[in-house]
Amino acid sequence: MRSRAVTNLIYAQLSFFFFLTIAILITTAGFSNNHGLSFYGEHLSTVIPFGTGFLVCDIFLLRAANALPKSQPPYKKIALLLKILAVLLLLILLTPDTLNSFFDWSHIIASFILFVFELTFAIWLTIRWYSDRLTWFLLSAQFLAGVLAMLSQFHIVYYLSEGIFFFQLLFGLFLIRSVSRLLERQRTSKHTTSQELYT
Repeated sequence: MRSRAVTNLIYAQLSFFFFLTIAILITTAGFSNNHGLSFYGEHLSTVIPFGTGFLVCDIFLLRAANALPKSQPPYKKIALLLKILAVLLLLILLTPDTLNSFFDWSHIIASFILFVFELTFAIWLTIRWYSDRLTWFLLSAQFLAGVLAMLSQFHIVYYLSEGIFFFQLLFGLFLIRSVSRLLERQRTSKHTTSQELYT
C-alpha cells in the first residue's frame, strides 16, 4: 500500500504539470525565442493556471513533508528539504522577471538556487540513502537537462523551456521513486524484525 507521503509527492507533480500543460495549450510562445517557463507567469492569459500549478504543488509538497515518519532517519531531513523546496518554488512565482531589474535579478538568483538545491537534493539521496540503475539514470538525465537549460541561459543553444521542463519532470520522478523505495525498505526491515522476534 502506497504511503501518504508518496501519494502527496505524486499529486504535487501531477498538479504542477497539469496546470503547466493548460498554460502551454493556451500558447506555446513560452517555448519559442529561448523563453523560460516563467514566461507563463508573466502574461495575463496564462498566469492563473501557471500560478495555480505552483501553489497546488506547494500544498502537496508540504503535506508530503508532514506525512513522513520523522522519527527515523533520513525522513526528518527529507521533510525539511521538501519544505525548503516549497519556499523556493514560491519565490520563483513571486519574482516575475519582467517588472524591473530588481525582480529580474531576484528571479535569476532564485532560479539558480532552485536548480542547485534540487540537483544537490537528488545527489544526496542517491549517494547517501538509495540508489539503483533507474535512480542513477534519472539523476544523470536530470543533470543533462540542467546543462541544456544552463547553456540556453547563456544563449549557446536555445532550448531554455525544454531544459527546465525536463529537469523538473525528471527531478519529480526521481523524488517519488527514491522516497517510495526508502519507505518500502523501512517497512520490509520492520516486517523482518517482527518475524525474527516471534520465531
